Amino acid sequence: MTKIKWNHAAALALFAASQVAHAGAPSVGSREYKVLLMPSAFDSSPVDTANRFLTDLQASLAANGFDSTVKKSFKADHDRTVLYYDSPGTCVVRQTGYSMRERDESGDRKIELKFGSPNESTSANTDVTGSSSKASSKLEDDITPPSNETFSHSTSEPLSDSKNINHLSDINDLFPTTHAFDSISSQPLVPVSGLSIHELTFDGPTSDIGQEDADFTMTVWYANGSTTPALAEISFEVDVSDKGVFTDKVTARSQLIFNTIQGMTNWVQSPSSTKTAWVYKYQPSFCSQ
Repeated sequence: MTKIKWNHAAALALFAASQVAHAGAPSVGSREYKVLLMPSAFDSSPVDTANRFLTDLQASLAANGFDSTVKKSFKADHDRTVLYYDSPGTCVVRQTGYSMRERDESGDRKIELKFGSPNESTSANTDVTGSSSKASSKLEDDITPPSNETFSHSTSEPLSDSKNINHLSDINDLFPTTHAFDSISSQPLVPVSGLSIHELTFDGPTSDIGQEDADFTMTVWYANGSTTPALAEISFEVDVSDKGVFTDKVTARSQLIFNTIQGMTNWVQSPSSTKTAWVYKYQPSFCSQ
């Protein structure tokens, strides 16, 4: 069991370029709290390891005075291939505040363009509209250790089997309101760090935190065909209420869970980062001129 101290919110000092103001900017629909865990713990039977983590989390929450618990257990959810795209030598996609990710699950391809900023208005007013009638957009508040906050505006849509991603112009083809790369559209767009990621996700556990539930996901990554886990992340998502707000109770209880996880030092990777940051660090020379 791990005792913790309360962490106060902190903001990242970062300015992301190339935002495009537009009418009807979205509002935040959810918060997602994310913590990287030590991947070596998941060397065998990741679902069993995920549930051992859950048992430890339940005990740590009780030790920290949480008057509820996390119910249910982890079960297999997604099994897919993940690619991140950027321009080698410049990483101009990341430099302008975006990320571009493809997920392929048994031939069902989806592409996502995401813009992130510590400023909610900047992110909300950056248009990432997709080209497909089946495109789905959202604005969420991503929170990572120790208390970094990024507002992420993203659109995900189907990607046809025949669509090849080769140049920055493909971003505009798929997300036609995004013009940040128009002047350099001929530059190549390739998988970041040469990485092909085998992603397993596990879901199921929930916790009653007031007007909303916290829904938990465990993610495990394997890099370039390896059978040894390269990354593991525990996350939980909390939706806004029917009135479009996070109540004080929901916020306080979410923060308690988040801080409790960070205090589980036998599980948590330190220093922590994000999955996207890990991808770009995998081969540091990828972004070098």
